[in-house]
Amino acid sequence: MNDVPRGFDALTLHQWLWWELRCVDASPEDFQKLFESVMKRVDPRFISIRPYGNIGDRKCDGLYFEDGIVFQVYAPDELTQAATIAKIEEDLSGAVKHWGEQGLKQWVFVYNTRRGLAPDIPGILAVQRQKYPSLILDHVSNDALWERVRGLSLQARSEILGAPTGYEHLFFAPWNADTETIERLKRGRFVIIHDAMSPIDGHAVAEALEPDSSIGPPIRIRPNHGPGLWQLAATLQDSLVSDAVAKSADLRPRFAVFSLSPVPLVIHLGYLLSDRMEVQAFQYDRERHSWRWDEGQASDADLEIRSQGVPNDVISGSGDVVIRVSLSDIVNPRDTHFHVPTPLAEVDIDVGDPDRMWLRNAEQLVRLGREFRRVLKLIGQRCPDVRRVHLFVCAPTPACIELGRAINPRMTPPIELYEFHWQKDPKYEHVLTLDASGARAPNEALNKSGASGTTS
Repeated sequence: MNDVPRGFDALTLHQWLWWELRCVDASPEDFQKLFESVMKRVDPRFISIRPYGNIGDRKCDGLYFEDGIVFQVYAPDELTQAATIAKIEEDLSGAVKHWGEQGLKQWVFVYNTRRGLAPDIPGILAVQRQKYPSLILDHVSNDALWERVRGLSLQARSEILGAPTGYEHLFFAPWNADTETIERLKRGRFVIIHDAMSPIDGHAVAEALEPDSSIGPPIRIRPNHGPGLWQLAATLQDSLVSDAVAKSADLRPRFAVFSLSPVPLVIHLGYLLSDRMEVQAFQYDRERHSWRWDEGQASDADLEIRSQGVPNDVISGSGDVVIRVSLSDIVNPRDTHFHVPTPLAEVDIDVGDPDRMWLRNAEQLVRLGREFRRVLKLIGQRCPDVRRVHLFVCAPTPACIELGRAINPRMTPPIELYEFHWQKDPKYEHVLTLDASGARAPNEALNKSGASGTTS
């Protein structure tokens, strides 16, 4: 042992060798996944971008949205100068076009080179800097990416590259662990903090979870929203949730959701999580200043969810259906008629006294989800030619999560979502459409469906 050089780390050397092998053998898709795996552990704010419908990936393989940094990954089997120049020119101009208005500040070209050409890339980028003087242009090779991996904890490096030789048995700890460890894992939850409108305190989240705990750091979703940004916000949510679900697939995931965000984005979040996973949504109690649920039992009045307007008989002919959900306040039919003046049916789901403080017990969410599924089922049966369902919601965020989870894209027509603006007239703005292909902004959704212009 005295002959071992000081500072020598056999585990790091072992993982570097694995890194080199992974890069040499990686296909373009493999290297991109490797890059994403590293960046998410370097900074959890990193957002992976996947191609979406006919808009593709907007010339972006990942980004730090708040910092205005866009990454583009290039890992062909052979790097050639002509192909690399063409790739940089095309992707950089595309990124400027798609992300310039979102505050693009820095563009980073990430590449995997097995041999040759690396010295030419700075020169290629120097030419592009003359075209885009306001942008910071940078590059990261597979070797430079390893330096970021080297700085991670052993746990994070092992998550990327696998357990070091001789430590493989740790992967089986959930099965071989002691009773206390197993019980702790059972109580673990993947935490989603969805704070697009107001920041949510992580300490308050931890208190609300007890005796459960968070598995890893919370997944923060903070999408920008507003005119022209709803599609982007939905795409970012889709990417983050899809990644979280994929990473937790082998752990029988249980999610805990804390949200202070616009109604359409919360419904979309619930829609992404679906009712196929165990999800507990938490409500912020403004009186107690706590995310913990009231431990008292809900009264019969609190648990009463009413539905009116569901057709009793089959309605012939095609058209749209309106559903108004009034829990925190009343959704005024006059406001919905502006968007859908002559619907096939108008359904109201409400409680006896809509109020901002209505939701106090998680059992109320169970009743709401059950009733909303029933309404959607009856609409499908009694309005067989319904084209779209327009959903107008005034409800607390956990209720919106439950509504979204009840929407099955294979069993329901497209769902139109609206954002409420008290100061505007009309008060509702159509912002997103949910269907089997995901979420789309209004113009694209309506054009794709070929529907008439009954929404703003």
